[in-house]
Amino acid sequence: MTRKLLPVLLLLSAAACTRSGDTVPAATAAPPASPARTYTASEDRDYCGQLAGLYLRYEGSIGARVMPDVNVSAAINECAKGNYAAGIPTLERVLRDSDFTLPKRS
Repeated sequence: MTRKLLPVLLLLSAAACTRSGDTVPAATAAPPASPARTYTASEDRDYCGQLAGLYLRYEGSIGARVMPDVNVSAAINECAKGNYAAGIPTLERVLRDSDFTLPKRS
């Protein structure tokens, strides 16, 4: 299963890029003046690649034996199909549950 996902992950990871200087606005009592930020498909693809790469780099294996998480595999597959709305939340949740700091989203 992991070998089948590796080419897809490599494509997603290669497309991922980061941009410094992005900040998250502090929470306030007043509602935001503008609607929530929407992301392009390209931005979603890049972010999904970053999340998948982070997971596979630090959580995807123990020694030489790979222990895939079925939910993560499904999320990576969803991202590979372009269904980022299904893949990104799962990857974010799994990484947060493992106490990872998520990469900034461009």
